[in-house]
Amino acid sequence: MRLLSWNVQYGKSPNKGSDFTRTLDYIKSLGEFDVICLQELARHMPNYCTLGQADQLQLSQQSFPGYRLIWGSGFSWPSTSDNRFDRQEFGNLTLIKNDLLDYKVHQLPQPAVPGKLQMPRVAIDTCIDSSIGPLSIINTHLAFHDRNETQLQIEHLTRLEQERFAQHQSPKAAGPGCFHTGYLASARILSGDLNFDPESIHYQYQKDHGWIDAWQHNSLDQPHPTTCGLFDAVQWPQGGHCRDYFWLSHDFASFEINVNADSTTSLSDHQPIILEIDV
Repeated sequence: MRLLSWNVQYGKSPNKGSDFTRTLDYIKSLGEFDVICLQELARHMPNYCTLGQADQLQLSQQSFPGYRLIWGSGFSWPSTSDNRFDRQEFGNLTLIKNDLLDYKVHQLPQPAVPGKLQMPRVAIDTCIDSSIGPLSIINTHLAFHDRNETQLQIEHLTRLEQERFAQHQSPKAAGPGCFHTGYLASARILSGDLNFDPESIHYQYQKDHGWIDAWQHNSLDQPHPTTCGLFDAVQWPQGGHCRDYFWLSHDFASFEINVNADSTTSLSDHQPIILEIDV
């Protein structure tokens, strides 16, 4: 299985202007993917959408007709366009080529952060069919401006993983209709722009709670690649660093995986990251 995760910054390049269609074309040039997880897409938001590209979800549908698209926005506000059905939205998009079994969009915690910038955020949780059974893939973009908010969101996602494990240990009763047992994931992958670096307390929290950092799955000595700030010294004066990840549940401890970052493109302030895993 081949997965891509990329914060596309709504098609804005640090040095080539904004063009979301160009971003989609670049993704297609990277080859076939079973799952594509994108962060920072916009719909009908003049701050982020260029003329003729008002709906980046619609453009994604047109570019990937063979995929099922799962959209998650933290908000849905009235649009300033002439079409009253248009909504201003900003969030994440997961594109699924495999059979989709189930999906949920989790609203992430948003505590009060006086005097700091803040936006509502979500995590898209898709459950797809795989050789090891139902597989959960979470696509998210965590808080940047407040470290406590980031931590609360990480803890929320970890509780979801703890619930999955507990449900395997103590299966619920089966019933008709909506009381069907559903599709309990056999394993989980957490992907996205998590807005913390490997030296942070957030990173250590992940490790302490059973998550496996895919970057170091094969070797703990493996250095983290640059996934952000490689081409954008204005937004990221600290230079290139890692804040984009694939985290694996303990179920993948014995699996062979390959993960890498594409360091060639400057179409966003982040780099695409690619995970290959035998499931």
